[in-house]
Amino acid sequence: HDWWPNRVDVLWLLLVKMLWVAEQCRGHGLGARLMVEAETIARSSGCHGAWLDTSSASTEQFYIRLGDEPFGVPTNGFGEKPQGIAVPFSPNV
Repeated sequence: HDWWPNRVDVLWLLLVKMLWVAEQCRGHGLGARLMVEAETIARSSGCHGAWLDTSSASTEQFYIRLGDEPFGVPTNGFGEKPQGIAVPFSPNV
């Protein structure tokens, strides 16, 4: 951009706020294929990584199985909202 010359410190990220697969369709690789396609599109669009929000332990494990790494887990006290949001980051993009 002409208005922002020689800037190389911009980090473009794929943001995944929700990925949901119907329970009867789980276990067949659909979620993994969706993430691979999203990462492929993100990569071709110039993204450097992905920010993957989840508050589900099973979803966090899904992202970890795909090779993503958690980088932030807020610790909230009993009854505080939100509880235990994990923020995996994908270096795969």
